[in-house]
Formats: sequence, structure tokens, C-alpha cells
Amino acid sequence: MKTAYFIPKHLDRNSLHDGSLVGNNHLMPRNQKKMLFLQIEMKLFLRHIILFFIAGAMIYMPLTWVVGNIGTVSNISYIPNNYGHMDLRLAEADSMCLGKGPDILFIGSSHCYRTFDTRMYDTANLKAFNLGSSNQTPKQSLALLERYLEHWTPRLVVIEVHPDIMENSGNESAVDILSNTHIDPPIRSMALSQKNLRVFNTLCFRLFDQTIHSAVIKGDSIINVSTNSGDTSLNVDFAYVRGGFVEVTPYCYKPVPIDPTTINARPDQLEALRQCLQSLKRCRIPCLLVEVPSTRARYESYTNHRSFEQQIMDIAASYAGTRYLNLNDDSRITVQLNDTTCFFDDDHLNQKGVAILNQFFLKCILSD
Repeated sequence: MKTAYFIPKHLDRNSLHDGSLVGNNHLMPRNQKKMLFLQIEMKLFLRHIILFFIAGAMIYMPLTWVVGNIGTVSNISYIPNNYGHMDLRLAEADSMCLGKGPDILFIGSSHCYRTFDTRMYDTANLKAFNLGSSNQTPKQSLALLERYLEHWTPRLVVIEVHPDIMENSGNESAVDILSNTHIDPPIRSMALSQKNLRVFNTLCFRLFDQTIHSAVIKGDSIINVSTNSGDTSLNVDFAYVRGGFVEVTPYCYKPVPIDPTTINARPDQLEALRQCLQSLKRCRIPCLLVEVPSTRARYESYTNHRSFEQQIMDIAASYAGTRYLNLNDDSRITVQLNDTTCFFDDDHLNQKGVAILNQFFLKCILSD
């Protein structure tokens, strides 16, 4: 009869280690005893690791909240109610999830929220919303699209693709979004994908903060900002307009020399852009990739813009329903935009330029 080997319930790690197995029913080959001992040790190790991380999280999150409120630590950046008005914009976006979403959704960086004036689309009976934010890169755009496309089905999504933004890490934008909204899976995943200590600490701060405060505290709709335009220092108002646009105090840019620069689009941002288009394709939503106007001096300072443009065109061509529009190369609009009278600085239009561009852009999308 074949001998059956089994482990009695009272067997512990010490009995395996010192060999104190007695009785015929305790027979076990030495190699099996060694294997069982290692399995027990590994299970204990994993349990201790899990308990360590749970305890660490319970301590670390409130610690970041306390330290962050002191406001003297560079590794935590909680900046609610900033000049880009992301708090008001996302609060409005959340309220729109209860009803009909926008017909046209704009998304991108400050070149987006300071360019596309959503009020001007009312004349065509189109409901527009601007989901742009300061220095927003495709990685943040992807998280916002994942959040809101569960509730909205716009007729068109316009993604702004500025060369400077495509070579940005996205850390500043991640902190801005984390500071001004609740944390859900898309936002949490975006923050973790940044692999940046400051972003991670801000995530921890906000996760603990939202357990204390059920809602984000909204700021004023007009914020006075100290900024620069060329060589000139200015104090201007950034005013939030319902629909996500931000109107800035009128000012005319005084051109200054601009050194040549090379565009180095980050592979992770190009991949995030592809993922944005893939999400839109799944939802059967057409998309327009747009590079908004800069001053001629700024635009011509890019030594390899044609290569950058080809990269974006190749990505657009890979997704049905996606097109690319470079407004810097369309003489129908560039002839109307004067570098001084229509720009606030070398890459943002002033309100006069905004009006001209949106009238043109509205005709473009209506003619398609």
C-alpha cells in the first residue's frame, strides 16, 4: 500500500525547521519539508509587506495633507482656484453630466481655453464647451476625455496641439487638475502615470482632503494675474466665462526677437494623443487636431516645424474621422491676424484676435 504524506493542523514553522516530526503519520521527505517552509516564510513576508503599505498609506496621506497646508514644501503643490479657473470649469462640466452635453468640445492647453470663445458658437445654435487647462498635455486630455465621454457624445471634439505642449511633461497640468476636482479612476491613473513625486504627493493630499471636504471650494470668476508679454510686465484680469473660455484684459503685444528653437515632441505625449483618438474612434466621435495661431516670428522660429507637422498628420491619418488643421499655414486667417494688434503675447491671441479666429473657425466647421 502506498504511503500517504500529509501535514497535520498543528504543524508550525518551528517543527519544520528543527525536524521535530514524530510518529508514522508525520513522515515527510526532506525536500518537501524545505519547500513547505519556504512557502510559509513567503506568505508571512507578503503579509508583512501588505500590512506595511496599508499602514504607510494611512500615515502618508494625512501627513501630506498636514505638511501641504503649511505651504512650505516644494514636493507638494496644492493650488486650487488658480488663474486658469480649472475649478470653475470642471464644476460646470460636472453639472453638465446631468443633462445634454456639448455639441462641440474643445480640449487642450491655455492656447485652447484662451482661444476658443464658446459664446461665439451660440449664433449657430451650437452648444460649445472648453475643457482646456494651463499646460494641459495629451496625457491629461486623455484622463478628462475618459471621465466625460461616459456622459457626453459631442458632434465634434477639437484637440489643440501646440508644439511646446507636445514636449511638456504634463506635471504642472496634472497638479492643476488634481487641485481642482474630485479624484476618480481616470484622474488617479493619470497622476500615477506621471511618475513624479510632486504629482504623487499632490494626489495623496487631495485624496485625504476629499475625505474631509466633500466638494472642491470654488474661487472667484475674475483673478488678477502678474504676467509678461514680451519684455513687458503686466497685471491683467483672467475672467472665467461660462462654457470654459477665459477672457483676458485687452493688451497688444510688442514684438521682441525670438531665438530659433527645435521641437522635440515627447514619445509618451504622442502615444497619449493616439489613445485620445482611439477613445474617440470607439465612441464614433469625429475629431479635429488644431494648431492655433502664433505670431509669425514665433511660428517661424521653429526650425523643424515641418517634421513636427508630419508627425501629427501621420497620427491623424491613422484614425478615421480625424483631421489636422494648422491655422498658422492658412492664409485665409493669417492675413487677418496682425502680430501686434491681434496678440496678447507671442503665442496667445488677445480678444480682438479671438473674435477674428472664432468667426473663421465656425465657418470652417459649418462648411464641412
